[in-house]
Amino acid sequence: MPYRKIRDCDLPRRGLMCFVAGVTLWSLPFPVLAQPDKSFFDGKAIRFLVASGPGATTDISARLVARYLGKHMPGNPGIVVQNMSGGGGLVAANYLFNVAKPDGLTIAAISRANYIEQMVGRPEVKADFRKFSWIGSFNKAPMMVACRSDTEYKSIAAIRAAKTPPRFGQSGTGSISYVFASLIERALDLKIKNVTGFQSGRDTDLGMERGEIDCRATSDVTVIRALWNRWVTENYVTFVVQQGPEKSALLPPVATVAELARPEAKPYLILMNVMLAYTEFDRPFAAPPGVPKERLVILRESFERMLKDAGFAAEAKKLLDWNGTTYLSGEDLRRKIDATVRQPPDVIQRVKEILAES
Repeated sequence: MPYRKIRDCDLPRRGLMCFVAGVTLWSLPFPVLAQPDKSFFDGKAIRFLVASGPGATTDISARLVARYLGKHMPGNPGIVVQNMSGGGGLVAANYLFNVAKPDGLTIAAISRANYIEQMVGRPEVKADFRKFSWIGSFNKAPMMVACRSDTEYKSIAAIRAAKTPPRFGQSGTGSISYVFASLIERALDLKIKNVTGFQSGRDTDLGMERGEIDCRATSDVTVIRALWNRWVTENYVTFVVQQGPEKSALLPPVATVAELARPEAKPYLILMNVMLAYTEFDRPFAAPPGVPKERLVILRESFERMLKDAGFAAEAKKLLDWNGTTYLSGEDLRRKIDATVRQPPDVIQRVKEILAES
């Protein structure tokens, strides 16, 4: 029916005709604002990949999130945790980027330092960390070094004077501990020997007990869990240095890298600030690139609601010494990683030198 006929329609006289015409008119396409599909997750299960083996801090934090995240999502989806260790976290990152479907039903606990390997162009990296659908992160965890107390490596000065370099246990050259150990080697003028191939933090700890390695670089929060809580009580390990600049409340009194570094090491301290940016986002979580925007919004908002859950906060304090305030939103995390990866060529060259295998 022509528009002029509808406009002056006499409803009492031609009601049915006007009704049909009106429905036809309002059925024409109009722009509609996209709304989050909150029913999408109803009855679904989310696959939660963990870029470490069981028992590592990354695994502990991921399983904590898995216990609470679904409760704060529309539809309360179930969450199934799957460990996918290897390559210092790259196995899981590569899978998430290239294989996992971008439907919002696969997420991952990412190893926080893997993006550094992208910076230097390692061929093992098959992911662009700037393109992940970042969900958020919580906690800060500065690094430290501890060595077995029955070795000669009881201080940085002792390590520097030793005829035989201490053996540091590592999962891979892209692992967090490898990055930190390599940085302090330059900044503090040390010689160390990296022993790679351990499958997880727990595996590295056991390697320490088996006498396969002498020292371990890891985050400060490690000391509140087994085996470290026993090691500290029994003085099995001696802490020799911590990242800084703020001193960790979890560690015994021990000097920071800046306090021990020689004046000529300043360029390495600056480089450390770039390479250890990840200590500001201790527990990063992501979905594959290309997740529909409305579903990513749900994941991000649910993550932030979870952080405010009193039960979650209590467990995070107990397990990870989280203070309840340190976190990055998904968008802030994306910006932080993007800015960190985009470094000038001279900085990237220095990063390559730090990561060069001995």
